[in-house]
Amino acid sequence: MKKLSIISFLYMLHFFNQDFLFSQDPFLEIRPYSPPSFEQYPASQYVDHHHPYSNETDNIFLRFDGFEFNDNVIYPDCLSGSSCYDGHAGVDYFMPYETPILAPAGGYVLWASFSDPADPCPGGITPNGDQGTIIIAHGNDYFTVYLHMVPPLSVSVGDNVETGDTLGFAGNSGCAISTHLHFEIRKGNWFFDTVEPYAVDPFGWWHTSLDPIESFRGNRSEWLWVSDELIDDGDNGFQRFQGPEWNYLSTGFNNDSWSAPSVSNQEESRHYAMWVPFLEDSGEYNIEMFIPEGVEASTEAIYEISVKNSNGVSSRTNVTVDQNINPGSFETIATLGLPTGSRSAVVLRDIVGESSEGSSVVFDAIRFSPNFTTSTFEDHNGGAPKSNALVKSVFPNPFNSSTIINYEITIGGNIVINIVDALGRRVYNKQIFYSEPGKHYFIWNGKTELGKELPSGVYLISFTSNEAFSAKKVLYLK
Repeated sequence: MKKLSIISFLYMLHFFNQDFLFSQDPFLEIRPYSPPSFEQYPASQYVDHHHPYSNETDNIFLRFDGFEFNDNVIYPDCLSGSSCYDGHAGVDYFMPYETPILAPAGGYVLWASFSDPADPCPGGITPNGDQGTIIIAHGNDYFTVYLHMVPPLSVSVGDNVETGDTLGFAGNSGCAISTHLHFEIRKGNWFFDTVEPYAVDPFGWWHTSLDPIESFRGNRSEWLWVSDELIDDGDNGFQRFQGPEWNYLSTGFNNDSWSAPSVSNQEESRHYAMWVPFLEDSGEYNIEMFIPEGVEASTEAIYEISVKNSNGVSSRTNVTVDQNINPGSFETIATLGLPTGSRSAVVLRDIVGESSEGSSVVFDAIRFSPNFTTSTFEDHNGGAPKSNALVKSVFPNPFNSSTIINYEITIGGNIVINIVDALGRRVYNKQIFYSEPGKHYFIWNGKTELGKELPSGVYLISFTSNEAFSAKKVLYLK
């Protein structure tokens, strides 16, 4: 590690490109700890979006997904993984004593010492001596904070660190009852301010309203973990949250997955996880889940798909999925128009539909596969068009393996695709929950949505939007 004076560091920042300095792009390349054999520790306690000021309470805890709790929200009596905890400014990961704590991104060490903990400690707990604290500046207006370390610290003020460097070791110093890492993100300043906090949530804000944290200093919580279009459980774009009955399986994508007992209502729910991709291009994507083999999974698992607009407000679509379809493969659960970057998220909980069969909900890889040839999410000027132009062409027709239906819409909205046979029986149904204006295509392989082969014959493919209806006949020859 090379040392750099604070003056030199600030001088260097002055010449950074402004767009880079205040970029919202994810920059955390790994989790801030040495990974366990099961790849990732669950997040147990989270940022309170109502007011993350650490050592004050107001009996309201607001989670990153918009769930608000008013009971059992004071640490240490809150429900870990659900309502923990009122006033919290960071994310807590529980792990074995002296687990190496790692730098999740490159940066410069601003603070590294053992000093007085918060006064008072949350929940009135008794401090466990001086608190081991490290603060790193990352040169992009973000600062990461690490609390409860035990001696010795592996870095000192002035060190430059790279991703994966050991900063110190997990412990229970300061305001801590048991061994854990308090990991905190501050934006705009590294200072601790209980009145107007600089804290933001590295998991972002995924709700249909503005992030309340913005009301303090205009800092918006964004997903900050570097990700990809394919996210396996344990990858950097995946996060599992604390629950009492997680089960680690040796089946699934890359031979592992997680499961949790299914429940029927929110009050019983204790397990959930999220996947957030990084998409290079905006456009229409198939969102695909991997289905492990040999698991008695739910027939009505509910996937929540959130898409965030430029104001930080999300729209949410729930998709009910049978997790037993075509085990050992990816299955499309939705086709949506998605924006660039990490502005789309999938959340899966242990809550299932009323008629669900199967004893567990399975959490495995999710893939975001592009399904477009032209960019969407562009600004379209001018007056509103008078109608939608749907099906433009079908080729080949007749076909014997697959056919491509090109369609175009001039007004964004939902699309429903139905295919019926010559007797009028519906053999295929697909819902595209939001499609941006523009050109799109759909490929049909002569099978039902469950993958069952259909006989040769004439089929009618219809497209229904919010504004129009269009249909084409196709001849399937096997």
